[in-house]
Formats: sequence, C-alpha cells, structure tokens
Amino acid sequence: MLIPIRLNGYVQGRRLYFKGGDGGASDMRKMEEERQARIDAAVKAINDIFDPQPYVTADLDNKVTSYDPSQTYYLADGTVFDPMSTRTETYRKRPMTSVNRDENGYITGTRTVTYLDWDKINNAIQSGSLYGSKTVTPDSREKLYDEQRDAVYEINAKDVNDQYADAERANRFGLARNGLMGGSADVDSNARLQEITNEGLLQAGGIADSAAAKLRAQDESARQSLISMAQSGIDTGTAQQMAIESLNATAQQAQGERAGSSVGDLFGSLGQAYLRYNKIANGSSLFSGDGVSSNGMSTRSTYQGNT
Repeated sequence: MLIPIRLNGYVQGRRLYFKGGDGGASDMRKMEEERQARIDAAVKAINDIFDPQPYVTADLDNKVTSYDPSQTYYLADGTVFDPMSTRTETYRKRPMTSVNRDENGYITGTRTVTYLDWDKINNAIQSGSLYGSKTVTPDSREKLYDEQRDAVYEINAKDVNDQYADAERANRFGLARNGLMGGSADVDSNARLQEITNEGLLQAGGIADSAAAKLRAQDESARQSLISMAQSGIDTGTAQQMAIESLNATAQQAQGERAGSSVGDLFGSLGQAYLRYNKIANGSSLFSGDGVSSNGMSTRSTYQGNT
C-alpha cells in the first residue's frame, strides 16, 4: 500500500498531482510582450523614416545665460543637459528595533542621493556649452512628390511650348507665302494653335500628377512590405536600414523616369494650319465644308499625348 506524504501531494516519491502557480504561462506572456515590443519598435522606426516627425534639439544660436529648472536645455551635440548629480551621504536614525543600535540608540549608515547640482549648471553656463532648444521639422516625403510633379510638368510644358513655337513658325511662313497674313485665316489658325497648346499644358499637368501619385504609391507599398517584415521578426536596426535604402532607391528611380512620360506630338499637320483657309487660284475653296480637301487631306486634327 502506498502511503501519501503529509501535505505534499506525493506518494513514496511518486507525484500524484501538482499544486502550484502558472510559471509557464507567465513566462510565455512575458516572451510575447517582449516580442510585441520589438515589433512595435521596428514598425515605429519604419514609420519615422517614411514620415519623419518634428523633434527638439539644441539651438546653437541660443546660448544660455541663466537657468530655469523647469526648462530643458541641451549640449552642442544635441543631447539633453542633465543638471543632476549624485553624492554619498551619511545618515543617522533611531530604528524601531534594538538591532545594531549604538550607545545612544541610533544606527549609522550611508546612502546615495540625487540633487540639483548648481556648480555643474554654472560651469556649463560659464563655459558657453549650454544651449536652449528649437523644434526641427524634417523635410517630409511630400517634398519629393512635389519635386517630381514639378520636374515632370516642366519637362512636358517645355515640350508643349517648343512644339507650339515650331507649329506657329511654320504656320506664319505659310500664311506669308500665300498672302494670308492679317486675315481670318491668320486669326483662326493661330487661335487653333493656341487652343492645342493650352490642351497640351493641361495634359502635361495630368502627367505630372500621375508621376507624383506613382511615386507615393511605390513608397506606401514599400512601407507596408517592411512593416510586414517587421511583424515577422526583423530587428529595429535592420528595419531602419531597409527603409532608408528603399526610399533612396525609389528617389533615384523617380529621377530617371522624369523624362519618360511625354505629351507626344500635339500639333501633327497643324503646323500648316493656314492651309485650312488657303484659296486656290480660281477663287474656289481648297476645302469643302466638312473640312476635307479635294485631295482627301483632313484639316481637323486632335492631339493624343503619350504617357
């Protein structure tokens, strides 16, 4: 017969049951909390790089000449000035018990205390190494998107204006050769050229907006990908490095693509727009009422830019 040992739940060295705490569950909870903290830190590092927030640092143009304990001050390297120091003090007190009392009923010991060190503060002020603070707002990624939009628009707007200049010159020469300068042909053909130019500039704006939107979408896709990797376990340092490399690569790619989107050939045959109103020698119109010449050439032209 096996005889239980009193109060311990064992029978002759054999465990019948376990009566205790949830040490295993507590360890698992702690591990999960630490894992989640690492993930949160990596995700924050990624978001801070993709969307940098304002921060406070030393204002090197503002040396401190007086000290306010309620304010925060900085050293030249941007670190926060710590005005506190520690010292060891000897204390003497009357304990509740008689253990270790001296002949007067006290016990004596030492302790470390923290205090506001005015000598340290005054030395920092006198040496000119203490600075006030300023808030720095880093350039956000929106600046790059704006730069991309402006650069793409400038390229395409220049193309539109160059095409207009060529078409206007060809039209003017044609009008002059045919004696149509100053007449209705002159007015109407130049109005049409200007209309196409305005439409081309609008198209250039659309291409620029699309280029900026594409860059923004690429950044967001990269950010979400890195966050997924952070949730899978990459550390904060690796997450930061990968985020920086991703942004740099996208920026370089964007610069290379700036000249790749074009409005295309806007004017086509309208470089000779004056022909619409050209008269043949016998006085009859070269063009019928539907805008088609007797040789089948259409004078109605629309542009289709390439993106």
